[in-house]
Amino acid sequence: MSLSLSTAANAIGSDLWGYSPVIDFSAYASGAEAIAFDFQSPNSYYRCLINVSLDTGSWAANDIIAIIVRGNGLILFKSKWAVNATTLGQPIEFPYHFVLPPNTQFKVVLAMSSGTAMVGTGSVIMTGRKIGEAFA
Repeated sequence: MSLSLSTAANAIGSDLWGYSPVIDFSAYASGAEAIAFDFQSPNSYYRCLINVSLDTGSWAANDIIAIIVRGNGLILFKSKWAVNATTLGQPIEFPYHFVLPPNTQFKVVLAMSSGTAMVGTGSVIMTGRKIGEAFA
């Protein structure tokens, strides 16, 4: 079995999950949105969480990163902060927990802005469980 990286989610039984492709920020213009997930949810409610991984080793002071979660085009969650000289700056609250309604166009994007160089990578993992189903 191989691990599938995709902007879509997988649904089997009561479980929903996905592993986004690794986003290489050097392939994007400063400020451009890179799509981690973009899919329509199944016809059930799911209790979900997402976690974000960022390789920030080469980022410079004042680079800006944004993580945006959208449902049917509306912003459900947005975290945006600037890198300072020694750390990532404002801490991020992850994992992010949410309820995914039926037939929702769900999208997670990462966006980086840099005045020096677009470097580093990011990825997103999502898991969910149909509401009303017990965990095994």
